[in-house]
Amino acid sequence: MMTRKKYVSEAIKIISKKIKPAKKVKQIKKISDLVNDVNAIGIKSGDVILVHSSLSSIGSVEEGAYTVIDALLEVIGPMGTLVVPTYPLKGTMLNICLRKDYIFDIKERPTNWGAIPFFFFNYEDVFRSVHPTHSISAKGKYAKMITESHHIGDKTYGENSPWAKIVELNGKVLGIGISLAPNTIYHHVEDIMGEKFPVNVKVNEFYNLKCKTDEDNYIEVKVQPLDPVVAKTRINKNPFIEKYFMSIYEGLGLLKVRKIGEALSWCVEAKMFCDVLIQLAELGITIYSTKKDLKKKKAYPFNRIKGKIKLNL
Repeated sequence: MMTRKKYVSEAIKIISKKIKPAKKVKQIKKISDLVNDVNAIGIKSGDVILVHSSLSSIGSVEEGAYTVIDALLEVIGPMGTLVVPTYPLKGTMLNICLRKDYIFDIKERPTNWGAIPFFFFNYEDVFRSVHPTHSISAKGKYAKMITESHHIGDKTYGENSPWAKIVELNGKVLGIGISLAPNTIYHHVEDIMGEKFPVNVKVNEFYNLKCKTDEDNYIEVKVQPLDPVVAKTRINKNPFIEKYFMSIYEGLGLLKVRKIGEALSWCVEAKMFCDVLIQLAELGITIYSTKKDLKKKKAYPFNRIKGKIKLNL
C-alpha cells in the first residue's frame, strides 16, 4: 500500500488536473471550524454518513483533505461510520467492462474521484468493498457490514450494496460543496425497483470482471453497466431537473442546507431520500425526466403533486 507521503505526491498530480483553484477566502479553516459546521448541518455522534464532496469549494483548509476527514470522524465519534465513494472508475461503466485486461485490485487501485476520497483511501482501519467500478470505503462501527457483500449478485447498487446498508442503518447523505446531482444513491432506487422503474437505465449485457481481494485471491464480479446513452440525460446533465429535485426535497422539509467552510452543503436522511424517489418514480418522475415530461404529467411546479408524496416521519 502507498505511504502517506507518496499519496500526497500522487494526489497533487490528480487533483491539479481535476479541481479548479479555490476562491480567495478570509481565513484558513481549522478542524474546530469544520467540526462546528458539520454539527450545525445535522450530523451527530453515532451517525452513519455517506459523503460526496468537493474539497476546493470549502476554501483554504489547514492540512487540506485530512482535516476535513478528521473533522467528520470527530463529529460522528467511535460509534459512527464514515462512508466515502472510492470508485476506481475512469470513463463509463461500459468502457471498464469492455476492457479485456482490467483487474480491480482492492489494495492498490486508488480513486480519482476527488481529494477527500483519495486521501480517505489511505486511512488506517478503512474497509473497502470489492467492486470493479463502484468500490466504496468506510471507517467506523459498521464499516465491515457496509462493505463486505458488495461483490455478491449482479446489482451494483442493489440489496447487497453499501447503499442498501446505509439505508438499513438509517444513515445520512452529506453533500459538501456539490449539488444533488452527483449522488449515486439514485441508482440504488433503480436497482431495488427493477422492472418497475420507468426508465431502462442499463445495457442488456452482463460482464464478469476480475477483482483481487484483501487476501490476494481473485474473484469475478458480475456487472450490468449503466447505459451511457441514457446517462447523458441524467440529472447532472440537466440543470432544470437538478433544480426541480432540489425544490422537491426543500419543499418537503427533508433537506438541511448550511455552509461547511465556504462550501454550500446539504444533508438528508438516506431512507427518506429513497422513499421519495420511489414515490416519484411510481408517478413517472425520475432524474432522467425533462421539463416537457413534467408539464405533460402536470407535475411542474412540484407543488402540483406535493400532496401525493407521503412521508414516513
